[in-house]
Amino acid sequence: MNALYNFAKTRLLSNLAVGVNLVRNMSGELTVASEEVFDDKIVLTYAPAAGVDRLVITAKLGEENIVFFLDAEINVRNGAACGFAPERALTFTLGELKPDALLGSRHDGPWWMYPTFGDDFSEIAPRTQSLLVKSGELNYHLLPLTGDNFRCELNAGKAEITSDTSGLCRLTGAFLAVTASADPITAVETNYRGARKLGGLRVPLRSERSLPEFFRGFGWCTWDAFYKEVSSDKIYEKLAEFKSKNIPVKWVIIDDGWMTTNGDKLSGFDVDRSKFPEGLKATIARMKNEFGVEKVGVWHAFNGYWRGIDMESSLYAAQRENLSITPSGLALPSLDPERAFRFWDAWHSFLASEGIDFLKVDNQSSNPTHILGALPTAEGCRIAHSAIERSIEKNFGGAVINCMGMDMENVLARPTSAVSRNSDDFFPKRERGFIKHLVQNAYNAIWHSQLYFCDFDMWWSDHFESAVQSGVLRAISGSPIYVSDKIGESNHDNILPTIDDDGTVMLCDEAARPTLDCIYTDCAAEKKLLKVWNRAGDCFAIAAFNVNDEPVSDTVDFSAIPGLSPDTEYVAYEFFSKKFTRICSFEDAELTLPKDGVAVWSIYPVTYPDPDSTDGAYINLGDTAKYVPIASTHKQKTLVSEIL
Repeated sequence: MNALYNFAKTRLLSNLAVGVNLVRNMSGELTVASEEVFDDKIVLTYAPAAGVDRLVITAKLGEENIVFFLDAEINVRNGAACGFAPERALTFTLGELKPDALLGSRHDGPWWMYPTFGDDFSEIAPRTQSLLVKSGELNYHLLPLTGDNFRCELNAGKAEITSDTSGLCRLTGAFLAVTASADPITAVETNYRGARKLGGLRVPLRSERSLPEFFRGFGWCTWDAFYKEVSSDKIYEKLAEFKSKNIPVKWVIIDDGWMTTNGDKLSGFDVDRSKFPEGLKATIARMKNEFGVEKVGVWHAFNGYWRGIDMESSLYAAQRENLSITPSGLALPSLDPERAFRFWDAWHSFLASEGIDFLKVDNQSSNPTHILGALPTAEGCRIAHSAIERSIEKNFGGAVINCMGMDMENVLARPTSAVSRNSDDFFPKRERGFIKHLVQNAYNAIWHSQLYFCDFDMWWSDHFESAVQSGVLRAISGSPIYVSDKIGESNHDNILPTIDDDGTVMLCDEAARPTLDCIYTDCAAEKKLLKVWNRAGDCFAIAAFNVNDEPVSDTVDFSAIPGLSPDTEYVAYEFFSKKFTRICSFEDAELTLPKDGVAVWSIYPVTYPDPDSTDGAYINLGDTAKYVPIASTHKQKTLVSEIL
């Protein structure tokens, strides 16, 4: 804590000027502050200036990190000041820390995040919501937070406070958490854990959430198979194919296109009978009884449909009191939490009565723009998530995949749900689309997995370009595994290496993330292999992907896998070469991969029954026909002498 305390004192709080932005283009700066130091906090109180009557920054000092809280207030006097501006109402400089390397996570459109690299704070992209800083021997993690009525984001060396609501006269809440560690993964983990303890995080960590058990089975989603032209007949035909090919599908998502809509607005709770003439209940019953599907879910949007509820529909007439008309003119689930719950409960209880077991809730990070001007968007997202998750808990036991929702206003607002999409869509028709998909998933998981079981999205098992690479990524991901294959295009030989033969997903303990030597490296720009790792108990896995358009030679450094013990001997099995290798954590291997090439190792600790002899040394070996079997329950005691 001494290093962190000194960092806060000398780098963040020393001579900290606060930029002020009020409505009607009034702006200024607060520069004069008094300081009080306590055992557990530092308090800066600024002298009134720039139209702000009161501004207090409290730095709460925890065992592992520091969380900064804000309380800023304007007293309106005869129209002298009309409140804070909706965007960048307050800005704080990030201090004088000199970075050797940076890893940021910036917005990639409204819904997704993408990594950025650099070595200067001026290179921080707008709307960055996670920042790792390597400086000397330490790695600092800066985590912008959402306050009571604002969000914080990083941009070009500053933390920016935005409410998205004009004229607020008070801004309160936590806005930034900071920690430091010798390695970057530990820095991120301790920052989230410490922010939770100090009250900067309002929502549970991943360790406090429960993954629905059925996600441990193999799944299929209708989206990339049919897009909006889904129908019951097409679903039956596809499930019959899975059955004939002995591909054990345990759960299915009926994606967009199933419900009653008018354009991009929801007009009814029931299924579209032109596509599902027998109705939803009969469709689901046949899926389960004839084809052995255990759980069926449906897709819907966070606001009902892409642009809310059709105001000309009978649904609107029936649910009018549970809806709100936003300043943008959309009819959305109410901004009142109880009324919003009534809307969702009416729909969800109907779906549950039809046999639906879980949901995929999409388009979540469009909510801030949909409700713009109605109330602070951070507050509005908390209300919306609380209402919908209350209904999902009641009707589906909390089983949901959150999607298109990586804006921190969504990420930091979900009270119970466990699964959240970790990247933009898998786009099967986009040339070389897998590379961006891989990079997003690997780097987003660094911070996203602190709160959720990351969903790495569906894939095509017979994809012309990336079927094998996609399979390896899912196998090591630690996430639910599911495909979106079209009719006639499921490849048994590409699916079976990702799962146990009974359809069980071999879920690793964590989310797949870059190895330590790749954290601050733009592997495509630097002609490196992107390496990701995971673990299951005392076993590890590492996969290397070529993200370049040409062959690449690189080093696979096993010591760059966090947690691999330098005092333990391991045996590694590489799936594609079919080779066993005895390794220690300080060893490395030279590897050349072609364009789109991939390699994957499962790493097992060696057990010596007799500590004074190598006789009888063994590993608990997983099925070598699987990409990453370290989490399988079907392991065999195998003598090292038999494989090396």
